[in-house]
Amino acid sequence: MGLDTSHNCWHGPYSSFNSFRKSLAEQIGINLAEYIGYGKENATKQLNSIKHDLKPLFNHSDCDGRLTVKKCEKIVKGLNSVLENFNDKIEADWGFKEKIIQFRDGCLLAIENNEAVDFH
Repeated sequence: MGLDTSHNCWHGPYSSFNSFRKSLAEQIGINLAEYIGYGKENATKQLNSIKHDLKPLFNHSDCDGRLTVKKCEKIVKGLNSVLENFNDKIEADWGFKEKIIQFRDGCLLAIENNEAVDFH
């Protein structure tokens, strides 16, 4: 059991998807543990306060819902930025960079077909 998306963005355990998002956040200087929904009970920051193109990915359910074409466009821009400035010291040992490329390419396919990415 795990998370599957349309357009081949993601297939794998929920725990890996959460690690993926936390590592992406770390790549852009954000500690998701400080945010409500990711952190401990004492987390105080709101996900809506994030000022980065990856915010729609961080602020999305990890088990259902859809990413609209507009959100996919922002996510692609954010993932490309991470790839351009990639820090190999952050979670590079589990295929993290390949997962970024896979998610980006899935979003690009959805955009090309004018379709949302479905989470299920």
